[in-house]
Amino acid sequence: MKVNGQVFNIQRFSLHDGPGIRTTVFLKGCPLRCPWCHNPEGLEDAPQIRVTFNRCTRCGRCAAACRLGGHAITAEGHALQLESCDRCGACVEACPAGAIEMVGRTMAVAEVLATVRRDIPFYRNSDGGMTLSGGEPLRQYRFSRALLAAAKAEGIHTAIETAALDRWERLAALAPSVDLWLVDLKHTDNARHTALTGVPNRRILGNIRRMATEGWPIVLRIPWVPTMNAEPLFLDGLARLLGAFSTPPPVEFLPYHRLGLGKWASLGGCSPIAAAIPAAEQAEIEPWAARLRALGGAVKVG
Repeated sequence: MKVNGQVFNIQRFSLHDGPGIRTTVFLKGCPLRCPWCHNPEGLEDAPQIRVTFNRCTRCGRCAAACRLGGHAITAEGHALQLESCDRCGACVEACPAGAIEMVGRTMAVAEVLATVRRDIPFYRNSDGGMTLSGGEPLRQYRFSRALLAAAKAEGIHTAIETAALDRWERLAALAPSVDLWLVDLKHTDNARHTALTGVPNRRILGNIRRMATEGWPIVLRIPWVPTMNAEPLFLDGLARLLGAFSTPPPVEFLPYHRLGLGKWASLGGCSPIAAAIPAAEQAEIEPWAARLRALGGAVKVG
């Protein structure tokens, strides 16, 4: 219970990260670099400066407070140059409009659990619980393990959203404290997965096969991104993967949306995915879903 972690958000009353009403705890740090990521504030391990530009009054106090030149206020607007930012927080304190914040803070297991515990009546009435997400929660393995175990000890349903990139031994050590594994699979082809995310997928696929074979409670979550991984190569690989199981694990398609595009600028960066890439349409995904349903598994879109 004394283990600390870096948390960038605790979202209460979440409806999309497992069954029922849930509290989703977002942890910082991720080894993957998916260009469509809608939580870029979860990629870096350390806290980051974030600016909500429509709150900025261009008073210039942040620029005066920053000794490293991270903020430039011009007639065109508020520009960020945070390459050398040391996260001192001086600009956060100086901003009278609350437009600047530090994303990510150190929290103890007991501190997070105190927030999660507040929603226990909602969990009981909806079969909900706590979900760890990110970023990649396994990046903070000790913290995730301690938090999941603490929640489980209090009878709270637990889920973890993960790419399952870690060693099997560590996943197995977490398993007694996890009621549901939400495993994000970006692509089944190793070369394409590496090109899209920066890491290979051999360990991921091996872990998925072993989880499913051993009967772990697992849902495969598939981000479906036009012009990126929405291609026959991925679908063919998915069909082969699921067809190898007598009882395929459930699949949930997550249609790409464009809500994360503005987050990159607020963190001082540029979105790695082209703004011209459209949001995914459910009708485009249905042929994929139909093919996978024919293999006998449950498939959900959206």
